[in-house]
Amino acid sequence: MLVSEMVTEVALHIHDPSNQEVTAAQLLTFIQSAARDCRSSGWLVFLEDDESLETTANTYEYTIPASFAYIESLWLEETINGVSTYTYMIPRGHYTITYNGSNPVFSFFTLTNLTVGRNIKVRGQQRPTIYTATGNTIDAGMEGFLRERVIYFALRYIGSGQSELARFRQQMAVFAFQSSEAMLKRHPQEFRVKPSSVVVPGRA
Repeated sequence: MLVSEMVTEVALHIHDPSNQEVTAAQLLTFIQSAARDCRSSGWLVFLEDDESLETTANTYEYTIPASFAYIESLWLEETINGVSTYTYMIPRGHYTITYNGSNPVFSFFTLTNLTVGRNIKVRGQQRPTIYTATGNTIDAGMEGFLRERVIYFALRYIGSGQSELARFRQQMAVFAFQSSEAMLKRHPQEFRVKPSSVVVPGRA
């Protein structure tokens, strides 16, 4: 789902399909706020990198890709019948996650199994995305929470005043907040820290 689709959906839910009362730009800001609520509540998103790390001779340390908050496993590239695959998981006891200065790195105890010129695939989790444009794709599985939270922010924004409509909007804002809070607190297992994962220093 694109952020633009979320903007359209929320505008319809708050009876403002033409964005007369809440602009698309304001809704994008509310989506950013909702995503930050996810982050601060400990939600995580599965991440598998693009195998950009390549083993080099006599190199024991490799920089952890920037997006990772937790590392679940490392996989070493193998070539089988001319096809690159990632079937060999590097044993957890062969490396540690630490700092080199202020830079989080994988530090290997041995190079025995790190054939030079092979790529390393990193699997883990990242923090939920903070969306910056309507063309961004929303993290899969978070659509429901974001929708209800943004509805709450939008109705709270336009619900000021003492008119009958304002009071109705305030009531609906409370319902949307309660719904989003329930989703936030019972988020699926897939968005929680994996039992085998290790936190990346400085990114907790």
